[in-house]
Amino acid sequence: MSGDVGPAHDIIDAAPGPMVGWATYDLPVVKRWHNHRNQIIIGDAAHATAPSAGQGASMSVEDAVVLAQCLRDCPDIPTAFTTFESLRRRRVEKIVRHGHRSANSKAAGPVGRLLRDLFLPIVFRQAAKDGGRSMMWLQGHHIDFDQTIQPVAR
Repeated sequence: MSGDVGPAHDIIDAAPGPMVGWATYDLPVVKRWHNHRNQIIIGDAAHATAPSAGQGASMSVEDAVVLAQCLRDCPDIPTAFTTFESLRRRRVEKIVRHGHRSANSKAAGPVGRLLRDLFLPIVFRQAAKDGGRSMMWLQGHHIDFDQTIQPVAR
């Protein structure tokens, strides 16, 4: 952190002891994100992921954009909600699973940490070799707001 601007050094130095991590917990999958009438949950309320995934805010923004498209293009709110969930569920559940695997590797015991520390450099080198394409499903997701959404049946 040498050269970092801001109070981080002072905050860390003021800590009474070593910084320790803690376990993260999986939240149950929400079976339905809406009530078929006038209420819907999005973002972490619908599909919380482990903090180590680093995707909570971006998934919430993606949700907001897709929900706006659905509200714009669907004939009524219940159809918009059903369409939104059908468009988003598969992607966010994949990201939640990815976050779960990532969180579990961070909370590993001594043997798990040794294996993680041996294999992570290999994984990172491989990702660098392919120009980051292996992570495009996660970090390169694009939503074309001008694209018309096709409503799904309720």
